[in-house]
Amino acid sequence: MPDNRLPGRRAVAVAVLRDDGLVLAVQRPDEPGEELPGLWGLPAATLAEGESDEEGVRRIGREKLGAELTIGRALGHGEQDRDGHTLRMSVYNASIAGEPRLPARAAGATTLYTALDWLPVASFRETADRGSLCCRVLLEALA
Repeated sequence: MPDNRLPGRRAVAVAVLRDDGLVLAVQRPDEPGEELPGLWGLPAATLAEGESDEEGVRRIGREKLGAELTIGRALGHGEQDRDGHTLRMSVYNASIAGEPRLPARAAGATTLYTALDWLPVASFRETADRGSLCCRVLLEALA
């Protein structure tokens, strides 16, 4: 029997939770061709070939949040079929050193966010309902 599974891509997302229950959220660009334009979600990155989850989390911190992240426990994992591939996402709790800030956007860069804020967990429901795998995994983990 032929193997009809789609090729896979691995990704990680981080949930930085404050003591008051708020979660670090990022707003995706509202641009043509952008997946989930203008919606709030978790900081995330597709892993490069051979990149570990921990390395990916540290890269999210450096490149997308301008801060150092330390990976914590896995909150959950999920899979989702996308256009031509299967996304395999792991969501980790992470701690942050310093105050996050958005780096300047450069041409050809990976997705950089347009805003960040600390939001209640329920704020991720709309994005999860619109197809965000990392937000769905977060909501399931913290339910």
